Order: sequence, then structure tokens, then C-alpha cells
Amino acid sequence: MESPDDAADGKRRVHLLSGSLRDAAPATLHLLPCEFPVSRPAPVERFFTPAVRSGADGLQVSFRGRCLRGEEVAVPPGFSGFVMVTEEIGKGLIRKLNTGDAEGKTNKEEPLARDFDRSIGATGSFSHFTLWGLETVPGPDAKVHRALGWPSLAAAGSEHHGNHDFGGPD
Repeated sequence: MESPDDAADGKRRVHLLSGSLRDAAPATLHLLPCEFPVSRPAPVERFFTPAVRSGADGLQVSFRGRCLRGEEVAVPPGFSGFVMVTEEIGKGLIRKLNTGDAEGKTNKEEPLARDFDRSIGATGSFSHFTLWGLETVPGPDAKVHRALGWPSLAAAGSEHHGNHDFGGPD
């Protein structure tokens, strides 16, 4: 049995609304070299409708008077990209479960087990996105490129080393 102090100890569960992955509409994404200190939905499409110019040096656009240079980045093979949202926490928070067999899916709602559980669902899907840099194209050394290289690096490491514990000498 879990104690009420589990939330304070960081023991939280995230419930994936798996049906949202199938229903996620294709999304156009731009990763900008800036930060917006808000944690709520914003009508980005109302303020950022880029007139992207394509040239020999890559993509170019102006954002608030600054020149951004960009490139298209693909999601690694074998992976899918999703835009995820967290449902708000609150009393009586409900998660929807897809149940049923292949012939007839039904939705069932049930309260989350604990008030600090979270549900996440996909609002969009993508196979590529535009990565923007300030004045220069981000290039292969950008943190995003290094992060997207981890799946192939991990796969190569597991093939080479098997399932060894890398904590110390064999």
C-alpha cells in the first residue's frame, strides 16, 4: 500500500492515453533559439507564421527583426515524434481507457488512482521539424542532433557489448 507521502517523495505515475497516438494529426514544428517563460497553451500560429526562404545556405526567416537560419531535421528511423500534453491535476481527474476487442472499441472512464498521477496524450505527430539558429544554421554539433543520435549509439553499444553491466570491469 502506498502512503500519501509518495507524491512528496517523487513517486508519480504517468498514464499514456495510447489512443491519442493513433489519432494525432500531423503537426508542423519549429524549434526556435529562444525561450518563452510560460507554461500554458499559446496561440503560436497567430504570432509565428514564418515566410521561410530557401537558399544555397539553407533556410532563412526573420523573427522579431532577427535573422534565423534553419535546417530540416528528421526523426531517427524506427521512431515517431509526438507533441504531448499533460492533463491538469485536480479532484476527480478522469483518465480514459480504450477497451474492447478488435471489432468494437469502447471508451471507459475511471478516476486516477491517486490525485498526483498524470495523464498525457498526443495532440500532434511529426516525422521531421525545422531547427532554427540565430544568424547561423545550427549544424551537426547542435545539441538536438547529438540527442537524436543516441538511439543509434545505444543500439550499436548493445550489439557490441551484449547486455553487460557497464558499471565496472568484467
